Amino acid sequence: MAFYNLRLEYALDGISSYIAWKDRMEVILEDNGLKEFIDQDILKPPTLDTQNLVEWKKCVARARRIMLEGVRDHIVSNIHGK
Repeated sequence: MAFYNLRLEYALDGISSYIAWKDRMEVILEDNGLKEFIDQDILKPPTLDTQNLVEWKKCVARARRIMLEGVRDHIVSNIHGK
């Protein structure tokens, strides 16, 4: 099974697979135009800037989904809220 070109067998399973996972995750996020969300703080637009705020929220949600799909279930609780 693959999510965003990340095969489940490549999902982060602990520290021993972190470097390979990180490299794959960076490429997947870059392919989806989201790498800047892990490279730097992308500030939330002001609430008055509705169009950019909606787009920012979509990008954040997509980046989080990609990253969550790229980790095994027992790891998810360790990254909750980050």
